[in-house]
Amino acid sequence: MTTAESHHAAPGAVRDAPSLRTVVAVELVKLRRGFPLWLSTVLPPVLVLPLGLIAAVSPEGRGGDVWGVWFGVTLMFWGIFHPMGAALYAAMSVRTDLASRRLVYTYAFPRHRLLVGRFLALLVLGLGSAALLTVLLAAAGLLLAGPAAAAEAPVGVAVPWLAGAGTLALCLAAAERWGTGACAAVGVAGMMLAATVADTAAGWFIPMAWPMRAVVPLAGIHANGVPLEPGDPLFTLAPLPVLAVLSLVLSAAALAAGARHVNRKEL
Repeated sequence: MTTAESHHAAPGAVRDAPSLRTVVAVELVKLRRGFPLWLSTVLPPVLVLPLGLIAAVSPEGRGGDVWGVWFGVTLMFWGIFHPMGAALYAAMSVRTDLASRRLVYTYAFPRHRLLVGRFLALLVLGLGSAALLTVLLAAAGLLLAGPAAAAEAPVGVAVPWLAGAGTLALCLAAAERWGTGACAAVGVAGMMLAATVADTAAGWFIPMAWPMRAVVPLAGIHANGVPLEPGDPLFTLAPLPVLAVLSLVLSAAALAAGARHVNRKEL
């Protein structure tokens, strides 16, 4: 049998199967011109610059602790806004593909690969936003309090980002299953809960509050913005690894549920 005959004899053997790396790269290219990229680039300076002015005129700032107030309040808003940011990422990325999804889903490869690729692309985009926030905060800390203060910024920004990965997966699964309205509702509810219960025992059972819970010991601040008292048990860093693991477990569970839905969804 010739090569040509062999090719025509088994048409079913030809399969369009882009790797997950390719899918992530394509998703990142698509996100270059959308709302998620604007949110990622605008949010860090919007957080850092106005809050710096507020810190400077605050009673503590006028007393000489501008950096302490600036760092703590910036991380507080970073943790509280995470659920809403995840919801906006997920809702807008899913909504952008509504028109082309029927065509894309006809290709002969598992649909859930698109879901996982989109999650990883949004996670990378969020990491870029975290990196920009880290640079801005570290520069402010270096100018106001020296290298030791600047060194606090990377961990203070990165740990809440990692703790928020589970919320991003949850929002993405909700957007795929129930639409962007349900996804937005998760974000709004999560932001409110993060600001009220993140530093309580109930916060452990609310994934949207985990980024703010990670901020509490790192910034030395309650979810409502009140500084922790010296010796407060909430200063302990022991919960941080637990939050990271819980976030990864939730990510896997939410993506598994979302994958089951998109694989079975009718065109």
